Amino acid sequence: MSHHVRSTNVLKTFLFFFHATGFVVTSFLSLFLIEKGMSPSQIGWILAIGPIASLLSEPIAGYLSDKYKTVKKVILYSAIGMFISGLIMFQLDQFLAFAIFAYFLFFFMAPLGALGESLAQKTAVQTGVSFGSLRMWGSLGFAISSVATGYLLNYLGVENILVPFLLFTTVCLLSSWWLQDVKASDKPVQLLDAFKLLKDLRFVLFLLVALTITIAHRANDVYLSVFIKELNGDETIVGWAWFVGVSVEVFVFAISHLWFRKYHELTFIMFAALLYGIRFIGMSFASSPIEIFIYQPLHGIIFAVFFTASFSYVTKIVPEQLQSTGHVLLVSVFFGYSGIVGALAGGSIIEDYGIHFLYLLLGISSLIGLVLLIFYKLVYQSGTQVAVDKS
Repeated sequence: MSHHVRSTNVLKTFLFFFHATGFVVTSFLSLFLIEKGMSPSQIGWILAIGPIASLLSEPIAGYLSDKYKTVKKVILYSAIGMFISGLIMFQLDQFLAFAIFAYFLFFFMAPLGALGESLAQKTAVQTGVSFGSLRMWGSLGFAISSVATGYLLNYLGVENILVPFLLFTTVCLLSSWWLQDVKASDKPVQLLDAFKLLKDLRFVLFLLVALTITIAHRANDVYLSVFIKELNGDETIVGWAWFVGVSVEVFVFAISHLWFRKYHELTFIMFAALLYGIRFIGMSFASSPIEIFIYQPLHGIIFAVFFTASFSYVTKIVPEQLQSTGHVLLVSVFFGYSGIVGALAGGSIIEDYGIHFLYLLLGISSLIGLVLLIFYKLVYQSGTQVAVDKS
């Protein structure tokens, strides 16, 4: 087995089990907190802690990986922190103690996702394979975890969420030990260089426009299981709902080499924003779990298209030596800032107006993002050359 094949297989394993872990936390934590007797606003605060933690940990992790030319070591140390903090957190009952350890869990967990995506993008460029063919393994882990965890927790009870968490996290930690770094740019990276990205108007505006779309995506991630439970579904149905969406996502990632180069990245992102709007507005009228299933295949199409195109676009417009930092900032917007607004605002809206109204607002937010993307593309139609100084 060649070195490249072995390194990509380890990366696929890491992505598979990290995203399997991510599903457990993303989709069942809210149900676990309901089981603990917490209110929707308390749940919203705990779910918002994750994105708040990621706002600090992801930029630090991205900068350290660029500065010291190693993604692997940052991932390994983060995986150890995730394992320990999760082991403690899921055994707590008191709100404040749970919130503190939730912060630590997400602090270590967030860089794993961001740097895993960055390593996949760099590996794809180095080995000549498509990013989607690597990223699909994360989606596959998410999909299989959705069914397996749904059945397991339906049998054991959602209060035993620690069981699947430890199972997936252990393999994730072990695989991170065998990850291989990709040769980075020889240009030294100083902290001031990382701040240059924040002076690149095109990059910053793209992140701000994407925020209007990703808020809707993250709010759905957090509250889909709550929506299904409100429509009288159980944990098994929650698992299958995610499986349907993510299975399509795996397929779209797998064939990304066939469709991705046909149009500009911004065109694909606008297409995804339109589908987000259609999906969430449609879901706002759902009266049974089966109606949620009808819209779930759109999840796979939308996320795979949006994520692949966004990563490729950011890769083009930031300097090579700051690739990890650029990727991490994108993920910080996608899962960080968006997660804070989605979790906090979503919980408040559900308490005051109901979950159907929340999904209507998510659809409207996505369509606003589409309009902003159209204007953004008109302004930057001329190309995707790097706007920051590469010297």
